[in-house]
Amino acid sequence: MGFPRCPALTRQYRIVVTNDDCYLSRGLYLLYEAVKDLGETRIYTTELPRSAVGHAISFNKPLRLYQTEYLGYKVYVTDGTPIDALHLAIGLHGFRPDLVLSGVNIGENLSLQHIYYSGTIAVALEAALYDIPAVAFSADITTHKEFTDPRLAEPVKVVARVLARYILEYGMPNGIDVISVNFPSPMSIRPCVRIARAARRRWTPWFEQRQDTRGRPYYWLHTVPVEPDPDTDVYAVMREGCIAVTPLAIDMNIDREALILKEITNSIETELQAIKL
Repeated sequence: MGFPRCPALTRQYRIVVTNDDCYLSRGLYLLYEAVKDLGETRIYTTELPRSAVGHAISFNKPLRLYQTEYLGYKVYVTDGTPIDALHLAIGLHGFRPDLVLSGVNIGENLSLQHIYYSGTIAVALEAALYDIPAVAFSADITTHKEFTDPRLAEPVKVVARVLARYILEYGMPNGIDVISVNFPSPMSIRPCVRIARAARRRWTPWFEQRQDTRGRPYYWLHTVPVEPDPDTDVYAVMREGCIAVTPLAIDMNIDREALILKEITNSIETELQAIKL
């Protein structure tokens, strides 16, 4: 796969590349390589892996931020969360990006279940709260080494570059705040892309009980996969071997007048008036 040609840039863009797998993850640098010539591109990330932390930020401890070099790349590293990394870029360095790219996560982030847990997607959602377009990238892999496989590395760079170029030129498509992209494993990936909604659940929990050396029980979480619907991100990646592109919106508000909740709130008001608050 070759790179799409880069258009002439109308101004100097700013791009932040980040993740939740820390600065040691090679997926971070695949994204950087894909977009580094589209504008001033900086890497802000975490010192340690912070997978499945969701939208956590640091309120009750001071944060450290330092610049280091890894694999020849200059990286800003914090001891906080992925959200902290983005906040430090904007609030401390004054580096407000035109685009945030997050990932590539080690492990897929398929379904709303994973979207709510994921630190990778949380950074993209946080960017959207600042009205900054963002794309989160995840892959169905288990090790850093798999990022060196060209069957994964080349599609990642192509997809990241095409999306970044489009968004920087034209903005995010109307009604979309974040785009979540999931790649199949290098062994199963095919040259197809699906625009797919996020499945509701990826798995159900099951716990195995064991005993520690003192005879006290403890429990290991196991996940039992849920059969995916055909039009979902899970089906696209896990059944078809296609790259899943899932558009997301951050506004959770619903038209309150359209709901039966209006009747319920009227009843609540009547009850409140009766007790003479």
